[in-house]
Amino acid sequence: MMKNFIIFIIVVLCYFLLTYLDKAYISTNSKIFDFLSKDYPDSLVQNYMESQKKWWWVSYVVTPIFIGIKVLLVAFCLNFLKLFELPNIGQITFGDFVFLALIAESIFVIAGFYKFINFHFINTDYTLEDLQTYYPISLINLREHISTEKWLAYPLQLANLFELFYWGFLTWGVRELLEEKISYVKSLGLISITYGIGLLFWAVTVCFLILNAQY
Repeated sequence: MMKNFIIFIIVVLCYFLLTYLDKAYISTNSKIFDFLSKDYPDSLVQNYMESQKKWWWVSYVVTPIFIGIKVLLVAFCLNFLKLFELPNIGQITFGDFVFLALIAESIFVIAGFYKFINFHFINTDYTLEDLQTYYPISLINLREHISTEKWLAYPLQLANLFELFYWGFLTWGVRELLEEKISYVKSLGLISITYGIGLLFWAVTVCFLILNAQY
């Protein structure tokens, strides 16, 4: 329990750092002002900027809640492995799945630093819209060549290299928890019918909400 808590704190602190770097160097006030001033009067934009300064702490409060829910949901999906007759599955606890999900989350932390490096050092001529639609090494970056449908944005974001690494780590982790008594192929299959189905359900839900918001 304590081990999971310590790792959770480390992951949250990494996300805090990413949030600070984003607000200080990427999503700067000038970028936000330029983006909003195209569609709204300056007075309204100024009021928005003032409210952002007043409520700057909200994103730091929401972050650990969001990460905690995400990790628990992934662990919940993996916990369905107990429905299968697998070697040593009875020795694995829900806390073990939480631990695996927490360690795997570091992959998305790396993706966050990749995004920061890209916009701060490489692609410095960007807009706020570019930030909102960008995800490192994903199909969303080729959206104009695939489809401009808004509801497809999230699935295209999910189709990224870091998500593949995440699947690979979960596959390795489940095999390790089962003391290497199953093959990598079988472990990947188990991830597909637990975490994979959960991810598919989540993606369909998000796309459905986007479609409803359009009409």
